[in-house]
Amino acid sequence: MTPSSPSRQETGAEPAATGADPSAPSPALLGPVRRWFAVAAVGTGVFAFTTTEMVPIGLLPAMSGDLRVSEGTVGLSVTLYGAIAGVFAPVLTAATRRVDRRLLLLLVLAVFVAGNAFTALSSSYGVLMVSRLLTGFAHGVMWSIAASIAVRLVPPAQSVRATAVVFSGISIASVVGVPFGTFVGGLSDWRTAFWSIAAIGVLILVTAAFLLPPMAPRAVVRLAELPRLLRDRNLRIATLVTAAMVTGHFAAYTYVAPFLEQDAGIPSHWVSGLLLLYGVAGVVGNFAGGAAAARALRATTLTCVLLLATAVVLLVANGSWHPGTVFLLLVWGVAYTALPVCLQTLVFASAPKAAEAATSLYICAFNVSIALGALVGGWFVDASGPSSVMFLGAGFSLLAALLMTGYRVRRPE
Repeated sequence: MTPSSPSRQETGAEPAATGADPSAPSPALLGPVRRWFAVAAVGTGVFAFTTTEMVPIGLLPAMSGDLRVSEGTVGLSVTLYGAIAGVFAPVLTAATRRVDRRLLLLLVLAVFVAGNAFTALSSSYGVLMVSRLLTGFAHGVMWSIAASIAVRLVPPAQSVRATAVVFSGISIASVVGVPFGTFVGGLSDWRTAFWSIAAIGVLILVTAAFLLPPMAPRAVVRLAELPRLLRDRNLRIATLVTAAMVTGHFAAYTYVAPFLEQDAGIPSHWVSGLLLLYGVAGVVGNFAGGAAAARALRATTLTCVLLLATAVVLLVANGSWHPGTVFLLLVWGVAYTALPVCLQTLVFASAPKAAEAATSLYICAFNVSIALGALVGGWFVDASGPSSVMFLGAGFSLLAALLMTGYRVRRPE
């Protein structure tokens, strides 16, 4: 199905820039093997960015001791990284609107490598924060362009599958990337972990340079005209659903460890293993959600939202019955990690003529809502205990479901 799209006047889109090598192969003309390897390279880039965003969590003691600041102060390198990525995603995506997308991806990966190298070389907390914020700027652009590049590399019928491959990088990072960085840091030191991530970035950069053809930008949008995209009802709904879901999820998930230990009676030495299982379930949910969304996007999104709300409420009702806790945590993992694919596809369907600009608004809502969810969740935990954030997460999920009922599937032109 090809959704109807807003006109150029409605989106504020400019004609696509020229200047790409006319002799270069079109993405559509790539062989199927090279095409999917190129998509995988983009997904691996998302994996690397997600890993570097979250890896300080497992290295906080070592980093704080070496840099002689508190663990909470080092934790700001994660919080501010995410805030920078979200807030500046629309700004930088608009600013680079006329840059060939292959070239832009390579530049973003080069900044990623440099940022992680500078982090590894940091001699003070100030240098660390500068290097982290530099990488955060690149992160926002990467998220804005990754899915749109991937869907241009494959036939339209395979676009949702390509989106699922890209977003699998997030799920796999939570299962493999962050534990890997923590493991390397434990074997050597925290700087070696960031050097390892920088080396992975070099491999991705070289691979992407080899596999991706030049890709002229499409339907570029100026920064001042980004708000006009939100005149589209479906895009407004997709953005609000994203904000509600991410806020609710992170309000609950940020404090899942104390909930499992204090309210569900899970032994503390089980928690890391359960969260690993959650991550594995997330990889399954990512691809299962992508397959379902390709057939019924609106219904799949609603199902995942309601499934998440049900799982977190039943976790509280389940009490200390451990098999039920494990099962419901896995359901939560499947439901939540299917949602980024669904939500990104909603955004593409809502603004097909300005996909990257619309995605930058989605990324802004996503990242700001992570910080908001953790903040509000902290207030509730302090006031009422860990179980309260589960109800808070369910409440935001139900709000997202209510908003989603206003989404209208558009008929083909």
